[in-house]
Amino acid sequence: MPKSRASKGLLVTPRAVPNESEDRRDKWLADAEAGFVTLHPVNKTYYSAILKALWPSGHGIPGPFLTENEVRSVVDALRAASGKPLYRDPFRRMRELQGDEGFTSIRKEGTRYQLQSLELGPKREPRRKLPRAQWKQLKEQHDYRCAACGRQEPDVKLSPDHKVPRSRNGSNELGNWQPLCDQCNIRKAISCQGCQLLCAVCSWAFPEDYKPLVISDEYKERVKREADRLKVAQSDLANTILRDYFRAK
Repeated sequence: MPKSRASKGLLVTPRAVPNESEDRRDKWLADAEAGFVTLHPVNKTYYSAILKALWPSGHGIPGPFLTENEVRSVVDALRAASGKPLYRDPFRRMRELQGDEGFTSIRKEGTRYQLQSLELGPKREPRRKLPRAQWKQLKEQHDYRCAACGRQEPDVKLSPDHKVPRSRNGSNELGNWQPLCDQCNIRKAISCQGCQLLCAVCSWAFPEDYKPLVISDEYKERVKREADRLKVAQSDLANTILRDYFRAK
């Protein structure tokens, strides 16, 4: 307890000094929660819990490093408390925070996450769920198959996917949706992270038009040997060969 002190014969009790760091943290978290653009209340709960773990009480900014297991534990605890099965990919909520919600200051280094500053980037249009009737129509158009690997329900579980990601200004219109199995959906999400290549010619976005190029083992080895000899990247050499071929046409 703070001790009283005498001043000119009066008994004065010192006023408690507010913890400015904790007040700053509480206000930032409250503002962050109020600004979530997601339309799903449950996701807001996940986002809040992750942010509180990234900036725990009593810690400054930059926050502590959180391992992937610690992030998983935060989401798993909320899922278990509500009686829901655990996520296969709990880091999807983290990716949504970094992308949809604009928390670009959450950086990943190896297998650890850190809130490095309080700056926010632009937020995206809220993620919208594809209406059930349109989802059924989309699956019928694809014969209930994954657009990427071709596996069919019920052997796989299909989920609606934006062909051009919203992070690259992809729309919510029906023409920008495709059915992907869980495995392909995760692989596409990983491939899209930080990618700046054209979505219009991407085999993940438009697998019906741009299948992945298959090069025979013989030519892979020959390109490798020639690239090593010329001290250039194998992709650069392959593109040079294709460029020269089409110029000669």
